[in-house]
Amino acid sequence: MAEQSQGAKRAARRRETDHMREGGRESEPVILNPRSLRAKSLGLSLLEVPLMLLLLFVQRPVPGLAWGDRGHQLINAAAVDNLPQPLRAYFRARKVYLVEHASDPDLLAHDDPAERPHHYTDLDADDTYPFPRLRQQFVLEKALPKPWQLRNGDSIWQIERFTVRLADSLRRRRWDEADRDAVFAAHYAADLTQPLHTVINYDGQLTGQRGVHARFETDLVNALSGGWRLEPQPATFEADLRARIFEEAIASFSCRNLVFASDHIAVSGRTYLDPRYTAAFYKLAGPLAEKRLTAGASFVSSLWYTAWVRAGKPPLPGKHGM
Repeated sequence: MAEQSQGAKRAARRRETDHMREGGRESEPVILNPRSLRAKSLGLSLLEVPLMLLLLFVQRPVPGLAWGDRGHQLINAAAVDNLPQPLRAYFRARKVYLVEHASDPDLLAHDDPAERPHHYTDLDADDTYPFPRLRQQFVLEKALPKPWQLRNGDSIWQIERFTVRLADSLRRRRWDEADRDAVFAAHYAADLTQPLHTVINYDGQLTGQRGVHARFETDLVNALSGGWRLEPQPATFEADLRARIFEEAIASFSCRNLVFASDHIAVSGRTYLDPRYTAAFYKLAGPLAEKRLTAGASFVSSLWYTAWVRAGKPPLPGKHGM
């Protein structure tokens, strides 16, 4: 009964957050650094806009349900099955929890403003591709984010934070805490594999494509995922955890133009309410969404495996450690 009650509460809170999906994030003012705009090009001449004028009106909203509930559940489920033994058996015993609670960090973000920046990292906010300054800070110097960087998101730091916490919980045999740490590490990692969680133009608000965030990560995934079978690359131990996180961020950012281009082509001569737009967009962007979710499953399983190795490969409860 208690579990049913908790499930009902989670469902109710998810319904409350539905209003955030259209724009992905609620309004919250932010000042952007003009230097970041030098590289702000989608490679689509028809989409170019006077970004300097728009600077005065840009707002930073709250993250909605990144990848949607369905996307996060797909990633966690595939990540469990992608683990090597004995870790796979241990996580399979917890698979229902990991899948059902995959979007818990989004529910937390709905109520806690401090949680919201943990779901994205706008790489192009104050640097240009391939982001040498951020690489120097994050990968080489192993530095913490500067206070002013938090307005552009800190998901890359949160992924490391919860992977390290998961290792500590496993080392101390605190299995309930490990479950929660695994959920949060997975959620932030999955967010990073969504291209629109790495750019200032997260919802197409700078290119006349507002709503593309939800159209890509929620509507498309919900419509097509039933026909997908994620086959991720095997989980690997990451000796340099920050290097892998940064690599995933770059890979995700590099896909952002395909999302925008697919949306632009699909809506040309139509409106977003036209069923022909939906069919065209799904055909163009569907393969990318499947590819990114697959990358997310590989990334998440590697984080979980890395945490267990860092913990010293402790014996796992029940039959799983033998």
